[in-house]
Amino acid sequence: MPDFNDDPDAIPEGQLLALPGGTIPAGRLTAFFTRKAALLRQQDLDELAFERSGNSTRHFILFADQDPKIRQQREAEERRRAWLAEQEMLDYTERCDRLLAEIDYEQRAIEKHRKEIEDNAIRLHDGRRVYVDGDQYRDESGTVLKGRDRDEAAEQHLLNPDASTWEQKQDIDRQAEEMKRLREKVLSNQNGGGATAEKQERLQGYEQEFAQKVAARQQEMGTTATAAAGAVPDYGSADYMAELGGGEYELSTVPAFTDAAQANGQTQIVGQKDVDTENPQAQNAPKAGALKL
Repeated sequence: MPDFNDDPDAIPEGQLLALPGGTIPAGRLTAFFTRKAALLRQQDLDELAFERSGNSTRHFILFADQDPKIRQQREAEERRRAWLAEQEMLDYTERCDRLLAEIDYEQRAIEKHRKEIEDNAIRLHDGRRVYVDGDQYRDESGTVLKGRDRDEAAEQHLLNPDASTWEQKQDIDRQAEEMKRLREKVLSNQNGGGATAEKQERLQGYEQEFAQKVAARQQEMGTTATAAAGAVPDYGSADYMAELGGGEYELSTVPAFTDAAQANGQTQIVGQKDVDTENPQAQNAPKAGALKL
């Protein structure tokens, strides 16, 4: 038991802090409590410095979110998340730019094919483009031609039997419109708000849609090319010849040059017979190279 008559500063800190308040003489209360309060305050300051150093796992003074190590960990986690978000946005931007570039390339290919279809269309005297639709003809607005317009289109079709069809025009117009809408959706998704993850999910759907459309167009182009390579114009069909004017034309089963050759030979034979008939003496004249008896 320490001597309470002694100087409070002479009492060890541990003993002083452990002393019950009731054991301190009344005349020494002020000195002892002043000393004890100073010790307690110093302990708090030491504990605060210790916790702030990051070497303490206790949180007597500081809250857990004020702990330096915890704060450093939290800041490091925030930086990591920010970096991941930045990388995610960069990846999304690159994918958007790549898809838009691919769409632009595909649009130019479609426009090139559209021009080929338009250039191969039937042209009327007034400049209108006309497309073959089975046994009839349609202008660019889809109107079925009749009367003189149809007759003119039929004549032009004879000169260009592989003229563009109405189905080809509809297909290329549809492809162009689908690519335009897809481009608008990608741009809207890119410039709009929302979480990057949601935008990436939508972008993935657009990428798949684009791949499907390109594959379908390539397949269609391949099928069309194969059909065109194997197509043989039928110039001898009754329907085709009917468009020429019915009885004015006669079907031929031999090539034109054979007809010409045969006609030339027949002309020579007929001419020879005419000469022989007109000159009776020539009929009795010996033939060249024949034996004379």
